[in-house]
Amino acid sequence: MIYIFQEAFKGFFKNKSMSLITVGIVSVSIFIFGLFIIGTANLMNLIKLAEDKIEMVAYINENTNENGIQSVRNNILSIAGVQSVEYISKEQAKEQFIKDFKDNANLLEVFENNPLPASIKVHISIAYKNPENLKNISEKIALFKEVSDVDYGAEWVDELDRAVKFLFIIDIILGIIIALASVFIVFNTIRLTIMARKDQIDIMDLVGATESYIEIPYIIEGIFHGLLGSLISAGILYLLFSFLSTKFPALISMNNSIICILAIFGVFLGFIGSIMSVKQCLSEIRDFKSRKKVKI
Repeated sequence: MIYIFQEAFKGFFKNKSMSLITVGIVSVSIFIFGLFIIGTANLMNLIKLAEDKIEMVAYINENTNENGIQSVRNNILSIAGVQSVEYISKEQAKEQFIKDFKDNANLLEVFENNPLPASIKVHISIAYKNPENLKNISEKIALFKEVSDVDYGAEWVDELDRAVKFLFIIDIILGIIIALASVFIVFNTIRLTIMARKDQIDIMDLVGATESYIEIPYIIEGIFHGLLGSLISAGILYLLFSFLSTKFPALISMNNSIICILAIFGVFLGFIGSIMSVKQCLSEIRDFKSRKKVKI
């Protein structure tokens, strides 16, 4: 086992130029994949922030007394998906209007009485913030006699849902393309590294070394290429997003989870690239020998 690790690291340092090229290409591939991962995380965060802004408001009839208000509050709270409720009186609604629309606050002076209705702000659980559930909840609330109208921005919610589904599909497609492109590029790079040592593999095969004994040093070397490349790209991404987070505080930067994902992806690229390359190299060597024997 010690010999196998010695051979793996000897091969890495013996072919410095090819090793550096391989690590460089792995780093670039994982850097692009890392940008995609962080971009996806920030996209999901933006969607969550947009979903958090979804609010449902039930407007209370003018002649509803205190008992009616308490009753409708309890009834709304009993609906599945409702997290909490907040009663807003006519006076509070007026104060909020003046606060939000300072320049147009004098519009209320046109009315003899406060025209703004009392309402109940309904806070919905995140799992229920989709068009179907929001519609069902609003229809149930609208059935209560104390409620005159229910508003949750149905059109905006539908648009958001369509946008999320579209972005999710695009994100999956891009992820698959980037992952497959990374595997293809790294495989071909590692293949060139291993093919450069074709004679060494041929000699080991001639002296009767087992297939696993030949392959394992190259697999370990490939894993080392992938791990080193992932650490380099993670370091660059960390510095990049640390700088960007000073300009955009809400931006999700590098964290331990993303670093682990990149490290695993790097090891995976190195493992797949090396095992496929060395098997292909062995296959070509043996095919060549068998054809040579047939000719003789």
